[in-house]
Amino acid sequence: MAWEFTIDYQKLNTLALIFRTGLTGTSSGKRLTNKYGTSLEFADYRPYLPGDDIRRIDWSLYGRSKRLYTKLHRSEIDATINILIDTSKSMDFGDPHKGYKALELSLGLSYISLKALDRVGIYLGRETIYDHLKPLYGGNSYNKVLKFMEKVEFAGLGDLNSFILSAKSLLKPKGVTILFSDFLSPNGYERGLNTLLSLEHEVIVFQIASGDEIDPMLKGGVKLVDSETGKIKELDLDYWSLRRYKENFQKHQREIEDFCKKRNISYSFVDTKESLYQTLYSLKGKIK
Repeated sequence: MAWEFTIDYQKLNTLALIFRTGLTGTSSGKRLTNKYGTSLEFADYRPYLPGDDIRRIDWSLYGRSKRLYTKLHRSEIDATINILIDTSKSMDFGDPHKGYKALELSLGLSYISLKALDRVGIYLGRETIYDHLKPLYGGNSYNKVLKFMEKVEFAGLGDLNSFILSAKSLLKPKGVTILFSDFLSPNGYERGLNTLLSLEHEVIVFQIASGDEIDPMLKGGVKLVDSETGKIKELDLDYWSLRRYKENFQKHQREIEDFCKKRNISYSFVDTKESLYQTLYSLKGKIK
């Protein structure tokens, strides 16, 4: 399936990712960070801000544009952003679509990170990683990420623990890992997330759910089909059974949130009805 994305990049240009590790990404070079140093490798330009070292002003560019720009150079330290996307069949559901929301958010965070000269790697998995895009850096790499995302398909059985564990050999220690999933994984997720922490990664988790899952409008006799296993279950839904479902759904969500909170993992619950920007702006302590 070929996905089409409509993203307002001007809005994204105002955002920056912030990490506890001290590696701070900036969008459109709003400020210098410890990723920009005095090495000889040129990285990017950004508009001059009061207080910038005037020795970094590109006077030849000023001569052409009559605007002051500061030259940024890559230091020896930058952040690697690893984006893990659950592409199992359960993500192929909802209106708006859960899988599409995961891809849209991944693209938004990739764009912000690449503009900050962080490295971005994408990993697709179900029971294991079946495709990945090695970490890239630089704003020009975004088109490669976009083309990679356009071909993603959501199908097959999922096992979140196995998926994350299969990424271990591909991830370098002390990076940042962002996980997108609906967390509908019978074998759990705990071992996988603990493995990322053992690599000294800063972990950011997005649990994605559609409105039909959060507040189903079904009633009466229904036939439910497991999208991954094909198993069928016939139910007679009344007020009380729907109430129990909602209670169990909320309990599952709280368990994931509590697990993350105890381990200093950043957790966000995403309703697919939210816009990309609503979700990003809600990342308190992560987006500036």
